[in-house]
Amino acid sequence: MATSLKTPPLRLLRAFCLAARHSSFKVAADRLALTPSAVSHQVKELEDQLGVSLFQRRTRAVVLTAAGRQFLEDLEPALEAVAAAVTRIARGGHARRQLMVVMPPFFASELVAPRLPDFHESHPDIDLQVQTTDPRPGQHSGFSDLSVILAGDVPVEPDVQAVRLLPLQLVPVASPKVAASMKGKPRAQAFDRQTLIMHHSFRTSVWNDWLARADIDLARLKNLVEFDNMTAVARATERDGGIALMPELICKPWFDRGALVRIEGFDLEADEAYYLVARRQDIERSEVRAFTQWLIDQFQVAA
Repeated sequence: MATSLKTPPLRLLRAFCLAARHSSFKVAADRLALTPSAVSHQVKELEDQLGVSLFQRRTRAVVLTAAGRQFLEDLEPALEAVAAAVTRIARGGHARRQLMVVMPPFFASELVAPRLPDFHESHPDIDLQVQTTDPRPGQHSGFSDLSVILAGDVPVEPDVQAVRLLPLQLVPVASPKVAASMKGKPRAQAFDRQTLIMHHSFRTSVWNDWLARADIDLARLKNLVEFDNMTAVARATERDGGIALMPELICKPWFDRGALVRIEGFDLEADEAYYLVARRQDIERSEVRAFTQWLIDQFQVAA
């Protein structure tokens, strides 16, 4: 009699899916609150149990093998079904509906969170789980119902649907005190001996493009400060820490209360935009449609 293969533990399967979806043990580790080494060991344990190689290990990335791609395609729907079943039973069958949404941290805290009472007023039976672990999500998560991502073009995948919300319009901002110290100086010289505050996800591409267009000489700056989240960028800037390049729409609350002011004449419309992305089968669910339409009503800007 043939021996049947024992189903691997759920923790191994979930670690594989996250690593596969993001081509990174590090990103998977961040999502699971583990170390990259622990995720690597879990994936290796899964490979040993299955008797196949799921990834090609490279210096700076992991790439799915043909077997790994097929396994991911077959496994993700099953894990989503398990998650949905757990949610339904935990919620008493079908009494309430729940959505998992992935979006950039600052988009969530400064744009979505203040407006949520409006959404819940119309949809009191829909509960939200908002995940902001990734400061700059670039693709739809395999474990969320909806994602707000930053991309240069409309995501084109056979199983997802994407809607463009608004462009990434970046503006230089500073506290009133720092802005006052720049007055009276011609163009790029206004940045001499100033500190630039950066978000690390924008540094290599957006910042370099902006510095070149604005003709700002890095050698004439005082300091560069880099943070891994936009909230820290905003807080440091409003406390006279320097000049930051931030998404224009997100700055509105700071502008309204006078904590930050715009440095005119140095705006940058980046080549990226925020997109709302979901799997095509998820769009059919009423709660996904409801939150999708609400996000479009709140944030969509004509191209």
